[in-house]
Amino acid sequence: MKKTWLVLALILALLPVGVVSSAQATPKTGGTLRVAMSTTPPSLDPMANTHFGFKTVGLHIFESLVTFDENFKVSPQIAERWEISKDGKVYTFYLRKGLKFHNGKDVTATDVKASIERFKAGAARRQELDIVSNIEVVNATTIRLTLTTESGAFLAALANPMCQLAIIPAEFKDVPINQLQPIGTGPFKFVEWIPDRHIKLVKYDGYKPLDTPASGFAGKRAALVDELLFIPVPEPGARVAGLERGEYDFIEDVPATSVPRLEKRNDLVIDQLAPYTYVTLYFNFTRQFSDLRMRKAVQLALNMDEIALVAGEGAGRVDPGFYFLEQFWHSDAGKESYNQHDVARAKALLKEAGYNGEQIILVTNTDYAYMYKAALVVLQQLKAIGMNIKLEVYDWPGALAVRADLKKWDLFFSSHSTRFDPTANDFYYYKSTTFFGYDNPEMEAILNEAKRLSDPTARRALYEKAQQKVYDEAAMLKLFDLNMYEGLRSHVKDFKFWVMPYFWNVWLDK
Repeated sequence: MKKTWLVLALILALLPVGVVSSAQATPKTGGTLRVAMSTTPPSLDPMANTHFGFKTVGLHIFESLVTFDENFKVSPQIAERWEISKDGKVYTFYLRKGLKFHNGKDVTATDVKASIERFKAGAARRQELDIVSNIEVVNATTIRLTLTTESGAFLAALANPMCQLAIIPAEFKDVPINQLQPIGTGPFKFVEWIPDRHIKLVKYDGYKPLDTPASGFAGKRAALVDELLFIPVPEPGARVAGLERGEYDFIEDVPATSVPRLEKRNDLVIDQLAPYTYVTLYFNFTRQFSDLRMRKAVQLALNMDEIALVAGEGAGRVDPGFYFLEQFWHSDAGKESYNQHDVARAKALLKEAGYNGEQIILVTNTDYAYMYKAALVVLQQLKAIGMNIKLEVYDWPGALAVRADLKKWDLFFSSHSTRFDPTANDFYYYKSTTFFGYDNPEMEAILNEAKRLSDPTARRALYEKAQQKVYDEAAMLKLFDLNMYEGLRSHVKDFKFWVMPYFWNVWLDK
């Protein structure tokens, strides 16, 4: 089993990591780092959120047993090491000693057990831990997990930052999802959340960092600034103007059209998070799109080149893969159904399905400008085949609230950020965890087998099969890949451009 994970780490494509560094040997400490975000997370409950905005904030507060380094290798975090039985069914984790929660209490195996139980009960990715049959507290710093079957994806499920299995105090085990008090073990602790103003985190003086080199989410995570302010600034122009004036130290999602001008300034640094995300369109299977012909008509109608050009502003890439070209898991399975732009066939399918101009509700948001712009293009393309589309526009939390009620929407815009392991996408396709009404036992069987296997090549073949099925059923639509430009003031040092932004080990030279 250990050899399998070594092989997997070696064959995963290395993603580019850019570093804003300084020749100064000793970083300065102190100060406030102001981050302008494109949106606000729906909550700060790590187990509730697949939301990118949560990860930007929450990964500073919360930690997991294990995490990923910059090469996607599973690495220690709260657990300093682990052992796997010969049959691959028993995992024993040894916790780092001396760790404390932000409330001052010691981190113990009892807390880990409670955290796993809460995750299994209500997290969005809970089906990934269905194979955990027993959780045993061996002693205060040792916990043993027994699985029903060997799994090549189990460590990745524990490490996944999306809908994070964060270790929280045991007394929070029964707190309902989305109501958790944000108390973790990370280098920064939560202070306040003033809606539409900021989320404030401060350096946690009781934090005990690892002494291994920083890499991705792994290794040393030092809080070098005193305070992090995450400020919601949904309008792209306002974020750019604030960066230029010095109101913000870092901004998300710099419009590609602004990049050439900003790159000429000596006081700014502009670079890409890459690969970053791909834009998706979800069908609500409980309403009109329960009919495969209706979904296929949309799939046939869309011109992805046009959508990527407008919404990506030059940073978009048209590719059918549900994993990025840079990743081991990439496949072009289903490409024959991607980017067809066949208006005549789309109209014929609508007629065959008996569509008679019924209203179709298309939901998007303005917090993510690329989703809003993509929706405007898709709106026109679907009108061209005769669909009666009602466009509803919200902020991102408002859009998620609508998505939670299957009676209120038909099409929904979102995006999928970099998946560290394919299992991170599984919850979309399980009846027990999907949010759009999908139900196919054959797909679940494919995903179950892919999770069970240890060999990466065999797992990849199954996920390729699953991707083909997504295209054949038009289960959801992938539109285009999008890299994201980020901007920071030149006094922000040692920031790394990776797959998502983080601010431990970052300092201010001013």
